[in-house]
Amino acid sequence: MSVSTALPNEKKMTVIFRMEPGSLGPDGLQYIEEFCTFAQTQLQACAAYYLNFFIEARIDKTLPEMSFVLANKSLNQTQVEKYLALFDEDYAHFEDQLETNLEAIVDQFFGR
Repeated sequence: MSVSTALPNEKKMTVIFRMEPGSLGPDGLQYIEEFCTFAQTQLQACAAYYLNFFIEARIDKTLPEMSFVLANKSLNQTQVEKYLALFDEDYAHFEDQLETNLEAIVDQFFGR
């Protein structure tokens, strides 16, 4: 059994990223749902074995851009940092990588 399949889903941290329609340009609202499905597939395909991604439209601005869940419990920043550290990952690096990946996915989505 490989390391990537050895971690059950309930032990993986879920990253919920809420994408603003405006990030897709002035017509972003008409593309956002399709983009979120596309982005989730792309991110999950290259995700670390200890992460799951859930990408959704950020229509409700009262919700944070990003949140984290483990075993059906919301995690705060300190808990996320501790979880990532278990896998020798740094939060700032994780966040930078996610942003870089999402920028590339936007370009791919629009065929740029």
